[in-house]
Amino acid sequence: MKVIIVGGGKVGELLAKDLSDEADVLLIEEQPEILENLIDEVDITGFVGSGSSYPLLKEAGVATCDVFIAVTQMDELNLISGIMASKLGAKYTICRVRTPENYNSFSYLGESLGIHKLINPELEAAKKIVTELEFPFALNVDSYENNLVNMVKVSIDADSSLAGLNLHSFRQIYKSLLVCIIERGREVIIPRGDGVIKPGDHIHVTGRPEDLEKFYNSVGAKHSRVGSCLIIGGGRITHYLLSMLRQTKMKIKVIEKDKGNAELLAGDFPWVTVINADGSEKEILDREGISNYEAVVSLTGMDEENIIISMYASKSGVKKNITKVNRTAIINYLGDIGLMSIITPKRIIANRITRFVRAIENSKGSNVEALYKLSEDRVESLQFGVGSGCRVLGKAIKDLPIKDSLLIVYIIRDGVAIFPTGDDFIKEGDKVIVITTREGFSDLDDILA
Repeated sequence: MKVIIVGGGKVGELLAKDLSDEADVLLIEEQPEILENLIDEVDITGFVGSGSSYPLLKEAGVATCDVFIAVTQMDELNLISGIMASKLGAKYTICRVRTPENYNSFSYLGESLGIHKLINPELEAAKKIVTELEFPFALNVDSYENNLVNMVKVSIDADSSLAGLNLHSFRQIYKSLLVCIIERGREVIIPRGDGVIKPGDHIHVTGRPEDLEKFYNSVGAKHSRVGSCLIIGGGRITHYLLSMLRQTKMKIKVIEKDKGNAELLAGDFPWVTVINADGSEKEILDREGISNYEAVVSLTGMDEENIIISMYASKSGVKKNITKVNRTAIINYLGDIGLMSIITPKRIIANRITRFVRAIENSKGSNVEALYKLSEDRVESLQFGVGSGCRVLGKAIKDLPIKDSLLIVYIIRDGVAIFPTGDDFIKEGDKVIVITTREGFSDLDDILA
């Protein structure tokens, strides 16, 4: 598969790293030093120049590429590049579009112009925040198969009923749930049945939404929707988020320091209390009653401010803290804080684009149907289709020589999620989802030692 990416910023970098193992990736970037650094780091080729240059697109071989992805900071450049690429012969085109006006217009017109998919990072971040607000007990929530299965990240306190529990006992108690990742400090563990949950761990639990709700109740956590939310920052994500929360009964207050943005929010969302002030100041947060809110969402333009606000919110007794962090490198320093759900718009859209590309690749014969990055990109979740020639057929899972640092999490069979034990079998036509810290899987049989 040939993939051409326009834009070597953070999204382009993430895509190059995600796709370079199974595709021939070519990057078009205007700044030579950025391109050189990525070529040195990742197995890709590239051209220096603009994605809107017709001669450059021809020279780069756009006419024969399978997927063309435009993810620069400029909507217009991405759209022009995508339209030109389609006219030149690119089979699929994906464009990053940030402004609501462009996104709304091209959502209707895009396909007629040759653009197959639009990705809006702020809109995707808002969707993720809504999901996080629906699961206030969890540090992170990922949904699979149209919400058929959820994976939640939970912090284990010293007084938790789960502290000291081995995973074999966990499975006996919670038969339809599976602990698939344990984060212990900076260590990421793909656990076996003899593993033990320890105080301070962050565990990722996979299950059906209704079973996870019972799990919350059994460990003393109330699974109730957030009733009140304080949002710091009134940018594009906040606009999308408020639109999605319009039909809820949630009490919402927004603190926005730019007067023009604050007035715009107040006009567009009259049911929301909008305060024109600097939400990064402790005095303002105290005055506006931060401790009285069930959730705080920090969406300022500065990562450091968002982190500090969330830390203060947690100290003030707020149970659900959602924090936007743009610079993924910063996340590595947050492992021991454990007080907040991290939202990284660029990683969210990189994951979305990667899954779309994988789906295209699967239609051409690959068995990898979807890929998710978890635990700050240290873990991959892969979905495989099971064909008639797979070596895993006909044997109980406990008898398969499965590689270390890998776990079969669940199986989708006839639209039903199965959380397998060692006695279960994989059948032709199944979808099998595995979690691993390894890389380079392209076929289900690759899980075998």
